[in-house]
Amino acid sequence: SFFDLLVQEKFSDLAGFLSARENLEFSDDELADFAAGYGVDAIIIFDHELNVWSAGVRGAFINPDEVIDAVFPSVESFQADSAGFHNLETVYGDLPGEVNMYYFEKTLNREFIIVIAVDALFYAEAKKTIGIGYLVQNIGGEEGIEYIFFQTADGIVFSSRNIGKVLRIEKDTFLIETLSSDTTMSRERMYNDRKVLELARSFSSDEYGDGVFRLGISLGKYYEIVTGFDRQMIALSLVIFAVFVLFILYIQGKQKSLFLDRSFRRIQSLSDKVFDSINSGLVVIKKDGIVELANREFQSMFEISEGDLIGSRWHDCPFADIVPLTKARADGGGESEVVYSGSGGKKHLLVNVNRLYDHKSGVSGVVAVIFDYTRIRELEETARRRERLTELGDLAAGVAHEIRNPLNAISIAAQRLLAEFRPTENIAEFKSFAGQIKSEASRLNDIVTRFLAMTRDQSGKIKKIEAANVINETVKLMRLETHRDDITIIADIKDDIRLDGDPDRFKQILINLIRNGIEACNKNGGSVTVSLTRESGKAMLIVADTGHGVPDEIKTKVFSPYFSTREGGTGLGLSIVHQIVEELGGTAEILSPESGGTEFRITFPDCT
Repeated sequence: SFFDLLVQEKFSDLAGFLSARENLEFSDDELADFAAGYGVDAIIIFDHELNVWSAGVRGAFINPDEVIDAVFPSVESFQADSAGFHNLETVYGDLPGEVNMYYFEKTLNREFIIVIAVDALFYAEAKKTIGIGYLVQNIGGEEGIEYIFFQTADGIVFSSRNIGKVLRIEKDTFLIETLSSDTTMSRERMYNDRKVLELARSFSSDEYGDGVFRLGISLGKYYEIVTGFDRQMIALSLVIFAVFVLFILYIQGKQKSLFLDRSFRRIQSLSDKVFDSINSGLVVIKKDGIVELANREFQSMFEISEGDLIGSRWHDCPFADIVPLTKARADGGGESEVVYSGSGGKKHLLVNVNRLYDHKSGVSGVVAVIFDYTRIRELEETARRRERLTELGDLAAGVAHEIRNPLNAISIAAQRLLAEFRPTENIAEFKSFAGQIKSEASRLNDIVTRFLAMTRDQSGKIKKIEAANVINETVKLMRLETHRDDITIIADIKDDIRLDGDPDRFKQILINLIRNGIEACNKNGGSVTVSLTRESGKAMLIVADTGHGVPDEIKTKVFSPYFSTREGGTGLGLSIVHQIVEELGGTAEILSPESGGTEFRITFPDCT
């Protein structure tokens, strides 16, 4: 019934699809295509007068007239049935394989009847294959199954084999009890001189009525198991004893292993703490060039993660040149000073390399200890700079007062000459010489003032610096002072920041840096940008120009007194900047942006 329903639904879907076209206007060729596509032999449409409206067959080997003649009597009967809208018929022929199936369906308006014809041999074989008798025979052939049969009051319905004579249900109290029960019953009985375990359960069907399903299972295997049970128990006892002994030994070994593991972990934890607490970089490279260990200081020093470093080849690392691996394996290494240039700038490193030995006294690799003394070099440079500043201060203190008095007299004399003296000839030359005297006296006075500024102690003049206001005022002043109209000075203030210090000294920083940027710009113009931001809780002052830039080899010298790259420069401007930055508790560095020019980056403690 389930198979019939599936087949009927398949054909009903096809008929419904055909009915969707208005007035069922199909050509024979169209119906033939539908028949081939859906795997049926023929599709025939009759009108309400039982005339063939259109017909299509799957191939040339099928005769549509034969199909029409075969189904016409059934179509007449179906047309006469006023209640039915669809029907499925299976027709078995006289010869083997002549099994045909026909599906009939009326359209909703009863104007047409759609007939679908198909070879039903596969369908008939399938029904036969899944029949109850087939299933019983298959199950009965399984190993250990003595018999399977269905028994009703009339006798045996199906059986897996010839089971001989059996008692009728009404004469067997066990079967009578099973027939009235809804659970599976069981008993032992003799069958062909062998003991079997019989399972029985009642069933009910429309075709056969009420009955009992009986299944006989051989007990031979059961008795074999019972016979060998004692031997198995003895063997099992021996196995359990052996397992118990092994378990005891395992527990003892586990306890020792745990003790050793805890001891190892304590030692390893101590070693790791010592290893990672060393303030020098430490790396272990195996004999084959694979990095085996590296402490945190080494990873931080070269900005690489442990996952990217451990297990990689040393020669593939960007900093491989700092450790002469081949030389170290050959002669034991030694100590050397290396300058390494990374993303964080230049680093001065002291590298100590030694060979590692295994338990057989063979070389197993090398260990390198790397000390970064860049800060020491910077402190040494700062100390040398301060020493020179001290010398400069002593010189300035001794010379400045001696120079200023005659310098003021020269300046006053030049000014009076320009204001009061009127030569009768060579007036232009006179004014040029007098103006040059006044200008050079003013420049000399400016140099003396700078000398004196470097000797003053400003540490006690602590005020609140409104950084944004000072920057804006200084930028306006420098725009007025500069004599180059092609230079643009830009102020870019991102935050309202207050600093501790002397506002005049802060202004000196700005004036010197902006003036330095103006002088660095080429003859075709350029720009100087002053920006102030807050980064990581600190104030960041950046003065950037679009000039010719500062070569890397002189970056460490630009803050030194008397060092200048300009002809006629005093070399004091940036030295004064560095001195004031240190007074304010800040740091100064020089960067060379990829876009060109120079960037002075000053970091101050933010007091807001």
